[in-house]
Amino acid sequence: MTREEMLQDLAYARTLAEEGRHAPLLGGTYLMFWGLLNLSAYLLHWGLLTENLPRFGGQAFAVLWTAYGAVAALGMALLIRRTRDMPGKSAIGVRAERAIWSGVGIAMFAVVVGCLGRMALTGDMGAPNAIMAPAFAFFGLALTTIAAMAGEKWLSAFAALSFAASIALGLFANEPWAYLLAAASSAVVLAIPGVILMRREPSALV
Repeated sequence: MTREEMLQDLAYARTLAEEGRHAPLLGGTYLMFWGLLNLSAYLLHWGLLTENLPRFGGQAFAVLWTAYGAVAALGMALLIRRTRDMPGKSAIGVRAERAIWSGVGIAMFAVVVGCLGRMALTGDMGAPNAIMAPAFAFFGLALTTIAAMAGEKWLSAFAALSFAASIALGLFANEPWAYLLAAASSAVVLAIPGVILMRREPSALV
């Protein structure tokens, strides 16, 4: 952190203290992005599974998830640029939020590699179905921890919904409609709190 950034954060913290406010979290745009991206991908995957969309000999699945990875990479690059100059990055809640979601990202990467590796080695085309339940368990864990550390208790309700989705997706992972549940859950536990957090971002204070 440069001296100028430190001074900006100090001025920002002083403004918040004078107004009796906590530093807003900065992850709202990330949550909304991932919520909408997952919603779209899960809906398309359901459409392919049920043959409501053409599979093109199964190649459509590969195209879908390759496009998912490309959009995810581009979206993250743009989001990092967007939040780079926002004030309040040194606030404990913001730092905790960043560290927690980074950990979730690494955990999710491990799960995805394991499941896709199983599919490649054994030919088990249902192996990727096992990704969804751990994903929502990780989301719930992240939301619970951030709610406690950042004083955003309302996030706990979304965490509880994420844990409930994880249980249901673990029970019914191999059912095609599980992808519809995952799509709806992505909207509820990621996109909705993301929009709420975006509306609280500190742009009005700078």
